[in-house]
Amino acid sequence: MGKNPVEGYNGIFINPRFFVRPGVRMEVVKNALGRDVPVELNGERLRPFSGERKKRERSKLVPSLEEAIRRVGLKSGMTISFHHQLRDGDRVINMVLDTCSRLGIRDLRLAQTALFPVNEPVIEHIKNGVVSRIEGSINGPVGDFLSRNPEALSHPVILRSHGRRGAAIREGELKIDVAFIAASQSDDRGNCNGIWGDSAFGPIVYSLPDSIYADRVVVVSDEIDKYPLDCQDITENRVDVVAQVDSIGDPDKIVSGTTKITDNPMRLKIAEDAVDLVDAVGLVRDGLGFQSGAGGMSLAATKFLGDRLAEKGAVADFAIGGTTKFLFDIFENGNVRRLYFGQAFDRASIDFARTHPMGQGWWVLDIPHYADSTSKGRAVDNLDLVFLGATEVDVDFNVNVNTHSDGRLLHGIGGHQDTADGAFLTIILTPVRRKNNPIIRDRVTTVTTPGFAVDAVVTDRGMAINPRRKDLLEKVSGKDLPLVSIEELRDIAYDETGGPAPLEVDRTSPVALVHWLDGTVLDTVWKVV
Repeated sequence: MGKNPVEGYNGIFINPRFFVRPGVRMEVVKNALGRDVPVELNGERLRPFSGERKKRERSKLVPSLEEAIRRVGLKSGMTISFHHQLRDGDRVINMVLDTCSRLGIRDLRLAQTALFPVNEPVIEHIKNGVVSRIEGSINGPVGDFLSRNPEALSHPVILRSHGRRGAAIREGELKIDVAFIAASQSDDRGNCNGIWGDSAFGPIVYSLPDSIYADRVVVVSDEIDKYPLDCQDITENRVDVVAQVDSIGDPDKIVSGTTKITDNPMRLKIAEDAVDLVDAVGLVRDGLGFQSGAGGMSLAATKFLGDRLAEKGAVADFAIGGTTKFLFDIFENGNVRRLYFGQAFDRASIDFARTHPMGQGWWVLDIPHYADSTSKGRAVDNLDLVFLGATEVDVDFNVNVNTHSDGRLLHGIGGHQDTADGAFLTIILTPVRRKNNPIIRDRVTTVTTPGFAVDAVVTDRGMAINPRRKDLLEKVSGKDLPLVSIEELRDIAYDETGGPAPLEVDRTSPVALVHWLDGTVLDTVWKVV
């Protein structure tokens, strides 16, 4: 037994006693209740009960973003994150940055899943030093500004796919200090969702990794309901503070912009030809798993695929969305058995989620499950088919969706890489030219998705199958399809436009780095001269 008292936990003085028996060395002290407990056991340090009881507030609700920011200790130099499911109706990113500016917080790394034109005020926060780095997709004015002024940020923008962003957060490559999660409904403990409330935008899927791995989590909501909330996309065990605001977004602009099916005859023909290719390959059958985007041609392809399934009496096993009315029509008609619900692209998607209890034909598909290539299993690897778009395609089947041909950074990656890499058949739908700009070309301005992940390109002037896919070429041989080589499509585009306009960029000044699914750097976006 020791003779001299030593200071224990919580100011309690305790006498250590040492016990040794064969194979065990133990140091025993009295804890705050006067009980003998080990403080060291075979070299492992243990903590005696100190008598302290952690007091927890029942409510996490605060009346403003400013108070929430103070509570979580947001300081200059930290990393903050947001989801983009409010789309062009978003008010949360702008409100948070405005508040940080008023509080004198600077040098922030912005780690949003995407920016939209509504987030143009971010430009001023870049200029005034509130934002010094961006790691997230950019759509619109902010990307346009940075394309000409990359020196406004301390580092190039990092562009990741949905799946890679989740992996980067989990692996610690993208460390988030404070995650701000917009919710259309929350209780005062932080259980929240995006399906109910006046500002509903669909299930909260993009912020799941943020809620798990961020040091602090703030739920931002304009509707606070009684505890416990019925529908819980994010749960209270991951939330530090709930900030009540007047409005998280404009409901008329949350689901907008890309959800109208094309009525252009040329684009409708591209969509129909794409479904003909799918049919010729033998995928219009029972058991199909597919995903489609929300662009006009992709929506048309989704509708035509549903019609073709109905004609054959076939039932797809599952479909992944970005959900729209056209996908739910296929489900309601009985031609797809299960739906994985990700982002909502129209009001019909939100209405469906409200009227069909989850588990009755549909499940929420969070981002790690959807597309994290470093996980033990991702849903995109089960896809037979995906329809995707492009701003450019080259003769090696590399696809660009990030920049326009003039080099301006105007779009994010989204799930383009993830689905192209996972699907058995990846089809790009695009015209050979847009006005006087050739879309099929020798070399894309920016590589977003490498050619080995792209299987076919369907255009208004024919369709080309990647020569790597000899199995597909064999399946469509002798069938009535407008097959041409990718080089022929390029030649048509060049003949009709005169070829690509000269591109002037400063290759000493990077605007952004495009990451591949494994975190390697795929390409660089350079300053536009």
